[in-house]
Order: sequence, then structure tokens, then C-alpha cells
Amino acid sequence: MEIMLKLNGSDILLYRGELSKQDRYKEFFREEQVISQHNQVGTITATQITTGSFMMAHCQLQLTHTVQLSKEVEEDVVELSFALKGSSRFQTIGQATRHAFSTGQHNICYFPRSKSVYEFLASDHPLDYSVVIIPKETYFRLLPADSDLHRQFALQLDKQKTTCSFQTNLPITPAIASVLRDMRGCQRTGSLKRLYLESKVTELLMLQLEQMQTREEAIPFFNKADYRKIHQARELLDAHYVAPPTIIELAKLVGLNEFKLKRGFKEQVGTTILSYITQRRMEDAHRWLLEGEKTIGEISYNIGYKSPAHFTAVFKRYYGLLPSAVLAKLT
Repeated sequence: MEIMLKLNGSDILLYRGELSKQDRYKEFFREEQVISQHNQVGTITATQITTGSFMMAHCQLQLTHTVQLSKEVEEDVVELSFALKGSSRFQTIGQATRHAFSTGQHNICYFPRSKSVYEFLASDHPLDYSVVIIPKETYFRLLPADSDLHRQFALQLDKQKTTCSFQTNLPITPAIASVLRDMRGCQRTGSLKRLYLESKVTELLMLQLEQMQTREEAIPFFNKADYRKIHQARELLDAHYVAPPTIIELAKLVGLNEFKLKRGFKEQVGTTILSYITQRRMEDAHRWLLEGEKTIGEISYNIGYKSPAHFTAVFKRYYGLLPSAVLAKLT
């Protein structure tokens, strides 16, 4: 299986990944860091990982303007897609349907042997995406075609047309975000890392399907305009989590009453507004601790805590260890 990503309309190769059938049943592992800089695109930084069963890529795109990328897949694959930050859309050549992603959304998509065009929208901030690519035969080893967890999706795969498991993208929950963070931050090497990442891919797939089941069982309560306002609320919190608005202020800013905002946010994001603010703070704190360039006091102030002691207590509850323990691992 080979996957190629090019700047659409040119021969500029941005990514090429290959997983041969001979490697799929072996203890195979390859990891590489790739940085692509082009005047027509901007900068793309990616960690590309190939194991015996999966291909993974964690990508940050700093785009100078909106660009179109062409992706060619030489074998039927299932792709777990996670848009952590940024907006994009894709369309398989020969099909009329387009599918779009916005910040904080995920889906499970099927691509037959095909060519697709991806459009990534330029932004002042880096776009952040993670994808896991699973050969179709491997996917059906994980989950038989007649499983109730994905019966309709499995039927669509027989039609040899690009399709997504969920008609509407689902919000990335704290549990999914935590697994992606663990995968990106894994310090293991070789066979241990391969085993760890393959187990995390299975966990990601489980969490996606579990969320789909929960959503299908929920009673409809919100219309599309409400969902857009809830998405706007999430974007406001992402931009202002250091000094966030109160729930009353947030409700007024997006034009929803407090009850709808709180219930809708919990349904869409998978956690409460206050827990989401804590999550954003802890994620940035953890990243800065790993970079080792800021003191605990500086990090505490930068994420909105007046007291380093308060920050330390929250960090301990969230991660199960003290900030100083994270710093100690760096020395």
C-alpha cells in the first residue's frame, strides 16, 4: 500500500508512505520526522509512523494561504481523522460529495483506491491534524463486517465509494484528546513503541465507535444553528482560556441561553465548560513543562493561575503527578 500527498497541480511531493503486504504481519516499525517548506504552501511538519498494521501521521501546517493537496491511495483503506485545530475539506475525484472538518472534530472515513483533493484553509495559527490509516483487510480483522458497531458503514465499503462513518463529524472528547496526546508524547522506542501505538489505535477506534453509539441513542434537542453557536463557544474558550468569560458571559456572546449552552457543550465536546477550560490549561502546561524552558511559576501565570500552589494541585489531580516530577524526568 502506498499513499502520496502532493501540492495539487504540481509535482511537489509532500508525503509518501508505504506499507507492503509482506510487512503487515512482521514486527515492523519505522518513524521519521519530516519538515516541508515551500513558497506556495508554507511549512508542514509531520511525524510519520508505520507499523506492521497501521500508518500514522501527526501534522502541523503553517500555511501562508489556502492550498489544495492531492492524495493518492493505491489500496482500500479506512482512515481515522482528527482535526485538532484548523478547517479543511476533501473530495474524491469522480464523486460529487465533499466532506469538511473544523477544529475539534473527528470521523472514520473509507477511501477506495482513488485520488482525492484536500483543501486546507490558511490561518494565523498552525493547523493541527492526526490521521491513522488502516488497510481495509486489517480493519475487518479488528471489527468483523457484520458487527453491530458499524453495520451501515461496512455495507458502504462494498460500494467502493468514499464515505464517512458519521454523517456529521463528532466532537473530539477529552478521552480521545488524551489518547492522541499520549501517542504523540510516547517516549518508548522500537518494538515497545510499536506495541504501545497499535494498542492506542485500537483504543481510538473504540472511543470513536462508542461515541457514535451514545450519540445515536440521544434525543434530538438542538438544531444546526445551535450546534454552530456551541462550536463558536468552544473556539472562544480556546482563544481565551487563560482569562475565560463566565458561563453567563459566554452564553450572551454566542446567543444561547445558559441551559442550552451547558447541555449542548457537554453533548458536543464530551465535558463541561469548566472542565474544558482546565483541559486546555493542563495541555499547554504539560507541553511547556516538556519543553523545559519555563519555570513552574511562569507556566502557572501564563495559563491563568495566580498561585503556583493552586496550579500544582490542579495539575496533580489531572495527570497524577506533580509538575516538578515532569521537569525532573528531563534531567
